[in-house]
Amino acid sequence: MGRRLGLMRLPWLMVLVVATGCGEHSEPAPTPPKKLPAANPQKSKFRFPTDNRALLRAAGEDDFFTPTGPGRSWRSGSFGCVRNTGTRIHEGIDIRALRRDENGEATDSVRASRDGKVAHINSNIAASNYGKYIVLKHEADGLPVYTLYAHLNAVADGLEVGRSVKAGESVGILGRTSNTGDGISKERAHLHFEIGLQIHTQFESWFHHWYKGGKNHHGAWNGMNLLGLDAAEILRAEEAGGFDLASHLSEQPVLCRVRIHQAKIEWADRFPELVIQTACAETLPAQAWEVDLNFNAIPIRLKPLYAEGLKAKAGGVRFELLEVNDEVRRKHPCRSLIFKKGARWVLTTKGQRALDLLAWPGRE
Repeated sequence: MGRRLGLMRLPWLMVLVVATGCGEHSEPAPTPPKKLPAANPQKSKFRFPTDNRALLRAAGEDDFFTPTGPGRSWRSGSFGCVRNTGTRIHEGIDIRALRRDENGEATDSVRASRDGKVAHINSNIAASNYGKYIVLKHEADGLPVYTLYAHLNAVADGLEVGRSVKAGESVGILGRTSNTGDGISKERAHLHFEIGLQIHTQFESWFHHWYKGGKNHHGAWNGMNLLGLDAAEILRAEEAGGFDLASHLSEQPVLCRVRIHQAKIEWADRFPELVIQTACAETLPAQAWEVDLNFNAIPIRLKPLYAEGLKAKAGGVRFELLEVNDEVRRKHPCRSLIFKKGARWVLTTKGQRALDLLAWPGRE
């Protein structure tokens, strides 16, 4: 427990079928990194959600990202541990407005980043610091993924949950709506844009299990259930050609490895490309799972374990923290999933909560 995870990026996290044993530590041998496919002009890809494409220019970040205030770096509008001196995560990217009306209000059109369906619309500004926003769900390289468009001045007419949208179709107007006390100034009007993954399809039952009597205004599309990836990195990669979501996930630095003592995890069914298959997969039921998490608690590799008695050996706990990469933790501290207690790494309450949601068995 508390062993330091190696710094390699584990390029073998995609589908692996290996003849390993069925014991507790049946670690497969790494395979060579999968070659990315050549750029295919017919392949669906993530598009920029507004006309602002300054991100693609050399040193164009100042013209692309909206910082959190005057004198702040553009980095405060980018993805990651960029808020509150690195202690708060920003799960999207804040894209600058390009167009204004005579009153100085932003008028940029916001468009769907790729083909998909409307999953959630929030028109109640008081219900979220995202103000008016929409969530679209997509399939990218066979994997379920979402995009989120926040602080909208207006949602496009006729948009409703369940409706299909095409990449490039207007979904709203860029704005500055929010329920925060200080609001968003005209100068800072921007699109908060996310690309990420939904952790559990039965989030609502988990929420009422974890937060007795709590209010959830956004169903399964609650922000606690949506974990972001770096949208700017993905947009750049798409423009370069050959982007593949499973490969992108496999290249995420691993913050920690955990063991979840239960037979079934919904995530493994929805993201089979991230599961390491073994020779026992078709003959024995899984007893537990080893899961690699990135700093934002996204599972990027899962391995089923088949040996019996693992939970008893662990003292009956549901979750074990097996390994930690302290270099990744120091670089990305904002999720606060783990901390060091004496000489030992342990899960924080936030870490326990993230795993409890991931492992939620659901309710009928």
